[in-house]
Amino acid sequence: MKPRATVRRIVYLAGGAALATTLIGGTGAASAADFGGARSTTVYTLSNSATGNAVLAITERDGRGSPVVSYPTGGKGTGAGLGSQGALAVAENGSRLIAVNAGSNTVSAFVVEKSGELELIGSGPSGGLRPISATAHGRLVYVLNAGNNTVSGLWLTEDGLAPIADSTAALSPEAKAPVQVSFTPDGRSLVVAEKASNTIDVLEVGRDGHLGSPRTTTSTGATPFGFDFDAGGHLVVSDAAGGAPGASAVTSYRVRESGALSPISIVPDLQTAACWVVIDRRGGHAFTTNTGSGTVSSYDIAPSGSLSLHASVAAVTGGHPIDEAMGGSGRELFVLDATGRILSSPILASGDLGPVTVVATDLPGSVTGLAATPGRR
Repeated sequence: MKPRATVRRIVYLAGGAALATTLIGGTGAASAADFGGARSTTVYTLSNSATGNAVLAITERDGRGSPVVSYPTGGKGTGAGLGSQGALAVAENGSRLIAVNAGSNTVSAFVVEKSGELELIGSGPSGGLRPISATAHGRLVYVLNAGNNTVSGLWLTEDGLAPIADSTAALSPEAKAPVQVSFTPDGRSLVVAEKASNTIDVLEVGRDGHLGSPRTTTSTGATPFGFDFDAGGHLVVSDAAGGAPGASAVTSYRVRESGALSPISIVPDLQTAACWVVIDRRGGHAFTTNTGSGTVSSYDIAPSGSLSLHASVAAVTGGHPIDEAMGGSGRELFVLDATGRILSSPILASGDLGPVTVVATDLPGSVTGLAATPGRR
């Protein structure tokens, strides 16, 4: 049964509105073609409320945010941010959304309607304690449980999520403070970044959905946090450097069939606490949010996976960013910040970012996670 959607508030902001800010570091004049014309994207975040978790949805069109609509997950959050990437995961080509319930050790699955509305189809156990990140490849879902350093698998079904028997696997003994789990683009491996131990685990995924033993690589950069994959399947990781001022970087790796990681490049962004990273695969650009600096940095990615800094300060967010997501069309960057706002910016063909627009404000202080799907009307 479709849950009753609760409308919380509405924000009307055009691109030239008083609250909109302009990105620092953009170059050249932007034409209408640069911004892709009219577009509609629904962006989602988690309330993470300890009394009842919910996905909060906002539909954005050309800088205007719709009313914030709340969709209960049927589980509970922790009441505070999770400090992870992937608390929400898009599956099945944008037709499903996976949400973690860190306070009740469950995971929920939603159908994503063409309008961006959600329908809860069911939940399943996370297979461990305090799930903070999820990933999907086809109908196979894996969840990272930070409370006991495990990953566990579920099948995405028409009725929700069904746990895979004997799929729970421990991370490497060295692993401390895991942050994110994600499949490689081909679905053959599962990658987990662990910030406190400066390690990255890679686990082989079998045809039956079960995992092999973790292969551990010491991170090239300090404090590996969020990560994404480029069009060539190279792993790109943000390095928070323990929050040291101006010491953050982004590192790229080649993922070997053995599960070993070979570093390709490490490039400082000259900012503080680079924690989340997403990639525009179509244009070959990476964007990392620097929580300590309140900025976004941008990188160019060569076909070899080598990185070069495009702009140390591509954007000033006006707050401390705590997650980011690529719009479903790949033409827009969304940022969640600690002041309870969601910001958006178009990605230009040059790799620069266009004007920033505030599309939601006054979200709960416990919000965590960010995902986006294109409007499919």
